[in-house]
Amino acid sequence: MTTITYLHGNGRSRASNHSILQLAAAPFRTLRDEWRRRETEKLLEALPADIRKDIGWPANEPRSTTR
Repeated sequence: MTTITYLHGNGRSRASNHSILQLAAAPFRTLRDEWRRRETEKLLEALPADIRKDIGWPANEPRSTTR
């Protein structure tokens, strides 16, 4: 696999901008990950009980509301 890298300017400002963008995007990534987790849980809970049992999903356990 070939990788092509283009450098613009001195590289420092680009690296610091990248870090700032990563820091700014972190809360959005957290929200996205939580949303995906909830959607996955909904999908798994919608499966029939025997399938949930076969895949090892806990059945009839109350969900924890503290996270």
